[in-house]
Amino acid sequence: ESSSEPGQWSTDRVPYAREIMDAVNDPDCHDIVIMSASQIGKTEILNNIIGYYIDYDPSPMMMMQPTLEMGQTWSKDRFAPMIRDTPCLIGKVMEASSRDSNNTILQKKFPGGLIAITGANSAASLASRPIRILLGDEIDRYPVSAGTEGDPVGLAEKRTSSFWNRKRIYVSTPTIKDVSRIEKLFKSGTMEYWHLACPRCGFYQPLEWEGLI
Repeated sequence: ESSSEPGQWSTDRVPYAREIMDAVNDPDCHDIVIMSASQIGKTEILNNIIGYYIDYDPSPMMMMQPTLEMGQTWSKDRFAPMIRDTPCLIGKVMEASSRDSNNTILQKKFPGGLIAITGANSAASLASRPIRILLGDEIDRYPVSAGTEGDPVGLAEKRTSSFWNRKRIYVSTPTIKDVSRIEKLFKSGTMEYWHLACPRCGFYQPLEWEGLI
């Protein structure tokens, strides 16, 4: 339902995602930043990470979308189908119910953990809960401040401070150079690029527009 190509996930179809997802299991890596073009599977990578933690390493998680409305849309259109169609996750996360406060559109509990779905525009949804795994989707679309509380990324990061094994994963298509949130985070890390082999000589190099002319 989220792809033009039906069937099970195959990392071979998106080989650039393999090392990104492997970094989640690197104990020395706490922050993972993905700055990339649109529509190449960034949100699906986050979905896979969430599914992994639900099944293998249950933890308190937070999925942060630009707005609460977008969080609700992600929960219904991306998260719910993933749970429904993934055999190892079926039964671990119940469907949203008005009679069960543990499982709503914006909060899902499962054995050993939960996932809170928040909006960067809502300071209340970013506060008062310890989080081990923080996932920020399209962070360049976040408001400058969550109400009057300040930077939403900074507010969310405070929720992870009590976990020595925390993970913070940020993804976004960059916007304005030198202003972009994702660019600043990317430049603060190892700045790794996906390399492709030249069809003529086989030399591996990053894909740049100059090389396509």
